[in-house]
Amino acid sequence: MAPVQRIGHDVANFWAYELDSDTIDLCPVRPRVGEKPTPGEEATKALLNAGIPAARHHEIQVIWLCWGLTEDDLSNMPPAAIRAFNCYENGSSARNQNEEKGLLPSNPNMVRTKNPALYKGLGNDLGTVKLNDNEGVPGGRVLMRGSWNAALYDPFHLQYKASQAISHENPRSKPDVLFHKNRMSGLWGAGSEVESFLQKNGITTLLFGGVNTDQCVGSTLTDAFSKGYDCILLRDGVGTSTPFGASEVWEWNVMNSWGFVSTCEALNNAPTC
Repeated sequence: MAPVQRIGHDVANFWAYELDSDTIDLCPVRPRVGEKPTPGEEATKALLNAGIPAARHHEIQVIWLCWGLTEDDLSNMPPAAIRAFNCYENGSSARNQNEEKGLLPSNPNMVRTKNPALYKGLGNDLGTVKLNDNEGVPGGRVLMRGSWNAALYDPFHLQYKASQAISHENPRSKPDVLFHKNRMSGLWGAGSEVESFLQKNGITTLLFGGVNTDQCVGSTLTDAFSKGYDCILLRDGVGTSTPFGASEVWEWNVMNSWGFVSTCEALNNAPTC
């Protein structure tokens, strides 16, 4: 695990918080009585208890990133992105398929395993999704704008709405902003809505939270690094279900190559400059 790095900077200036927080990645969809919290749930707790309050205290703007595909996005989606959310044959898992057909030509322990209840292909209807309280909700089309599964996760949506009210009461406060993306990264390509917002507001330093560390969060972070932003990964505010030490590898690479590693708690305890 990478150590927390000390970062000397006036956190009230030129900073923003980027959080990948779709419902499909965070909302528990099965009863898990007695099971330990998922990495996403742990990250959510850290962000709600320390990370977001710290952002409010230091007047750091929070940027929420959610998938939100349009029909045009869907028709122009490259095969690799389609495959990432593709259907499973006959509703079976990739692990079962590989056992039947033989392993793929890669590390024999690395077979594709994804929840067939959620990974039905971009734009396909999830049908009714059972939550952990056994309540059923219409899941909507996978990662399409306006669907339940691509919406901001409820606890974070409450934070987003609250920030709009605070901004009316305090002119100095910075209300949260929400952007929809059509790739894992919210900063891919040139001239995205997120990039235009950052440039317009003179934001040069980004703190990263959300899920998954090595996929959506990591994709946006590495694109931000390549575009010249200073990047800080809040290691307790991110999570991933990827095995093989994925979190530690990402922390190590961020610490040594792409920026800095800190925590929500450290940000919460940082003095106001």
